Amino acid sequence: MAMTVRLSPETDARLTTYAEREGLSKQQALVQLIEQADLPGEREAKLKAIFDKVMVRDAELMERLADA
Repeated sequence: MAMTVRLSPETDARLTTYAEREGLSKQQALVQLIEQADLPGEREAKLKAIFDKVMVRDAELMERLADA
């Protein structure tokens, strides 16, 4: 899907600098930055899933630690 992004001259300059530093096109840089963004709720959901997995996997250890 094609998309036009309108940036201020300052933001465009920052994007250009980032893209050059990373050896990417500006389009690739935008995609990379979007994929790395901490979108609302995503980080919390990932951390909760990891926490839940550890609590199930290490339930016995957690009980022993709680009793120590």
